Amino acid sequence: MALIAAGKVAAHRFGWEVIQLNPLFTTLVASTVFLLGFLLNGVLADYKESEKLPGELATGLEVLSIEIQAISVLSPGADAQFAVAEVTFLAETIFVWLLNRLSTAELLKHFYSCHQTVVQAAFLLKTDPPLKARLLGEMAAILKLINRIETIRETSFVKLVYWLAYAAIGLLCGGLILMENTRLNEAIFFIVVISLMMIFLISLISDLDNPFGHGDAMSVEDVSLDVLISAVTRMQNVQ
Repeated sequence: MALIAAGKVAAHRFGWEVIQLNPLFTTLVASTVFLLGFLLNGVLADYKESEKLPGELATGLEVLSIEIQAISVLSPGADAQFAVAEVTFLAETIFVWLLNRLSTAELLKHFYSCHQTVVQAAFLLKTDPPLKARLLGEMAAILKLINRIETIRETSFVKLVYWLAYAAIGLLCGGLILMENTRLNEAIFFIVVISLMMIFLISLISDLDNPFGHGDAMSVEDVSLDVLISAVTRMQNVQ
């Protein structure tokens, strides 16, 4: 903001104010607001979906652990505790992955290992084929959620509209600097306020576009992982 204000002072002092206020300038303002509104509406839809994903992951992992523990009840003498430990380790690994401390490739290696362990645990069941199907179904659902989160993290919402919005904000700020105005203090006030609002809004939209930016110190608006943390803690306590 200081640079924009300094630019306005320089333009006023050196006579660079060559633009007069006209209806075309107000059209530029309206177009910029429309682009920002379009972006905000789009990223909010993905953000609302992303808020549900940690809870769905937590539910799937915890249900999988509980159903594996039921194997020893349905098949007396069978010990599936090794699979419970592996599922708990997978839950811990997913949490670390969501904090961006582990690559997706490494996470999938742990997932494949856990899947094989769950298959081995399923074979301990002498009866109850539906439970076998549910165990593998839960693993498939967890993989689907992992892939969905990865897609959201790696996909930016309509890059062309982002570029247009950045260009429009730049042109708007440039127009405000070069706009003719006899009252310098008044001009600086309005240019700083308008520029601050536009830049803050595009920064907020960019942050909301990646709801899983927990490993980025500059990312503020991230979805809560509390429900997943609670589920992992409960799974650790039953081992």
